[in-house]
Amino acid sequence: MTRNSIYWRGWIALLGCAVLLIGAIDQTTKDALTVRHILRVIAEQPPRADTQELSAKVTEKELNAYIAYRLAQEEEPVCEDLTVKLLDDNHVRGKMRFDAQRLNLDTLLGENLVFDFKGVFLTRNGAARIDLVSLSLNGQPIDPQVLDFVIHTAALVYRTESSGIGDWYELPKGIKRIDVRKANAILYY
Repeated sequence: MTRNSIYWRGWIALLGCAVLLIGAIDQTTKDALTVRHILRVIAEQPPRADTQELSAKVTEKELNAYIAYRLAQEEEPVCEDLTVKLLDDNHVRGKMRFDAQRLNLDTLLGENLVFDFKGVFLTRNGAARIDLVSLSLNGQPIDPQVLDFVIHTAALVYRTESSGIGDWYELPKGIKRIDVRKANAILYY
């Protein structure tokens, strides 16, 4: 066998392995990587002279996969799970689960900290917030101050600044606003 023949066979084997690995990535990971790619492309957009907005669509499935992907990257996440349902007219519904024991809140609020929420998603000037319509903890209606307390406690654990749920939060770089429609979010940049 010639050296050139071995070289080409090595490349063919490497290419075959790459194809197998790419095919082995599950759909959830593909969805998460799609959102990550969209956010990177938007963040790297140079400033535009015209005022026409560009947009990108993210499906509810892709968004939830991306949230799960980001939570999985955390070393010791206090928010164990967050899923959202995108509804018409900027309405959202969701569920988030916190690790009560890690936050030392299990004796005060119980072992399970599962918050169900429904609200209106608002954006302006590159920032967003959710105006809550309803909020419950483990199926029982509660005041938003309880969720604020849990978020504040999580901020203490992570040694970061705490904000309330009614505060405006900066959107990812480059995104000006987001429109929520049934099962889709339209990112304008």
